[in-house]
Amino acid sequence: MWHYLLYFLIGGTVVTAVAYIGSRGNGMLAAFVASLPVLFLLNVLLMYRNGGVGTSITYTKGSLLFLPAFACYAALTMWLLPHLGMPKALVLGLPIYAVPIIVTKKIIRPRGSKAKAIPNCPPEPQ
Repeated sequence: MWHYLLYFLIGGTVVTAVAYIGSRGNGMLAAFVASLPVLFLLNVLLMYRNGGVGTSITYTKGSLLFLPAFACYAALTMWLLPHLGMPKALVLGLPIYAVPIIVTKKIIRPRGSKAKAIPNCPPEPQ
């Protein structure tokens, strides 16, 4: 149970650092800190530790699936922000970010109801 508190503190630290740097007027540095792969690396490490190679690879593939959607969401928000203001720009971009979820559920999952083992994975360390 304590490890969930640690995850929460690490995530909160990154969010706090981004908000602090951004509030000082340095949006580019805030974006750099937000895009550091600290949380990604930590998640892959913890998933490998708790779920093995297959879980880590599935998480990494899922992260890549959401990358184009995030780029579209960020671009749309950047374009809408001066026209509609903050809340509307963020909310109207959310359906674009949800596209990979819809694609995954409608197209990819019906081919196999259960996740299959990842071929050619090295054996997990004991």
